[in-house]
Amino acid sequence: MATSPNDSSDRPDPVDGARPPATTLFGDWRFQLGVVISLALLSRVSYLFQIREWSFFYYPVLDSRTQYKWATILVETWGLGNSEVTAKAPFYSYFLAFNHWLFGEKSLGVFSARAIQLALGAVTCGMTYLLGRRVFGQTAGFLAGIMAALYSPWVFRDGQLLDTALATFLATAFLLALLAAHDSPSTGRWLGTGLLLGLLGITRPNLLLLGPVTAGALLLWAWRKQETRLAGRAIGILALGAVLPILPITGRNYLITGGFLPISATGGINLHTGNNPDSDGYSPIPSGIAWERTWYQAEAAAGAYGSRAQDAHWRSLAFKFWREQPLRALTLLVKKVYLYWNAYEIPNNMSYEWARERSSVLRLVPLTFAVVGPLGLLGIALGGWRSRQAWVLVLFVATNMIAVAIFFICGRYRMPAVPALCAFAGFALVTLARLCSAKRWAGLLLGLTALAVFAVFVNSDAYGVRRVRGANRDGYYLGQSYVLGGDYHSAKEAFRLATRADPRDADAYALLGWTEMLTGEPEAAAEDIKQSLEIAPDFSTSAMRLAQLHLDQGWPLDEPERLLRRAVDLQPRHVSGLAALVRVHVRQGKLSEAEEELARAHEVLAAWGRADTRRRQAEHDLARASAEALAAGVTRRPTPTQ
Repeated sequence: MATSPNDSSDRPDPVDGARPPATTLFGDWRFQLGVVISLALLSRVSYLFQIREWSFFYYPVLDSRTQYKWATILVETWGLGNSEVTAKAPFYSYFLAFNHWLFGEKSLGVFSARAIQLALGAVTCGMTYLLGRRVFGQTAGFLAGIMAALYSPWVFRDGQLLDTALATFLATAFLLALLAAHDSPSTGRWLGTGLLLGLLGITRPNLLLLGPVTAGALLLWAWRKQETRLAGRAIGILALGAVLPILPITGRNYLITGGFLPISATGGINLHTGNNPDSDGYSPIPSGIAWERTWYQAEAAAGAYGSRAQDAHWRSLAFKFWREQPLRALTLLVKKVYLYWNAYEIPNNMSYEWARERSSVLRLVPLTFAVVGPLGLLGIALGGWRSRQAWVLVLFVATNMIAVAIFFICGRYRMPAVPALCAFAGFALVTLARLCSAKRWAGLLLGLTALAVFAVFVNSDAYGVRRVRGANRDGYYLGQSYVLGGDYHSAKEAFRLATRADPRDADAYALLGWTEMLTGEPEAAAEDIKQSLEIAPDFSTSAMRLAQLHLDQGWPLDEPERLLRRAVDLQPRHVSGLAALVRVHVRQGKLSEAEEELARAHEVLAAWGRADTRRRQAEHDLARASAEALAAGVTRRPTPTQ
């Protein structure tokens, strides 16, 4: 049984059982814990003040903006939310909402949220030390903590307005609690472990897979000791604790959707993203044309409306892929497992490479997955799996890998496993040092050879992902951030750089044209929006903006009408596009066509769920078109549902 961190004596060495000499100040676990946390804080505080100058800092985009907006809604509604099902697991949004409530949602609130996350990351580095110490001894634990503190992508992830810092903290706390409950079982410890699992589940729902894995391991160990009754009781208490944080979220979703939707509305689409014939295993659905194609065309094909119906629709498509193309699905899964262990930090928001080029702190903090990954694998191979506690870490890493690979791979999704890998890496270094000290050259050579093999595996690029995903549309995302901050000229330059990086990026051309509209360059805007439609003819948002530009400038409407008609024919559920077509027809005097499109737009909108995230903008655009049509003498015909 491992000693408690409250015991200042070191535990028996896992290799040779020898107890080290009496503890000095530098060997005291409290001093070492302080060193780890201080080192982690130093890099994080430096990074915090460095990134304050970035546009992303105060104007987040993509997933960060979604979480930020939902946090604002939670503050305004005293934690109840509006009539929408959360697109993301909600616990991180509640974390942001509490921070907004304390400090406000403006610049101070954003700064404090990032500061708290970075401090939380430093605490998690300290917990990594405790984890390694508990399982592999004090020396291995100290090395694990130092590696965690000097892990550059960890600093980067803690500074993003994303759930990574919170999820990594909760995952490490769950591991420590699970080990403590294993060593000294009690109702309180198992309940606390379950609560941590439940909180982790409403932060990263895929990690709820840890529940059945933990239960299975408990039953296996209890069966070997013939104590299955006690294991059953522990599993029951663990399950109760896990359900308690999830139940209010599920209940709220039921009230909104009228059906069972456990946590968030994006589980199905994320499953489909990583499990379909065209999936590459790592690319999420970006904003813009890909988003439109995903939602509108699928709705037209399957009639799936509302959060719960859409979630079920996407899940069914993913399962269909596995049923009909099992070999392709299995091959894709193998690829995702390989990418999980790849040194490259696969991005889906702002990329680590973009940040590292602009941050001296990230360049000075030396460690990445290129080092920690091979050492972690070596630690497992050298015997880190031999004790029951080490097996808990192995199962945790394997479960995290499977939970991510089921969906799609992203660098930040493997972060919850990094503390456990640091513990294994610390054990590997200690083992290699002892083999060298004991002059066991054959064992040392074997270990170094294995390390070299793991290093080649982790640092290879068999699928060329670094070449394909290197740019990650960072210019595109940066431009969006500038737009949110009202700096349209900087946004325009960022979007222009994005079009140069990828001349086939319809989204970048669309937003470049839009910012040119905002900066008073209508001719340039028209050309860039047309280029967007040349690349993606079904991009209804671009067609809508082109029509708006021609309406504002008093230009001929024949070409915008043609492009808009083509786009809405390809995206027949795009209410805003239909509304723009109504306005064009009204301006052209084609009142009968305007009447038909107006009725069609209202019919489509009526089919949307009340909680649909697109509804507010669609209602606004349709109300404007209806007002212009009414002023021209057009009245909407009743739809078949009225």
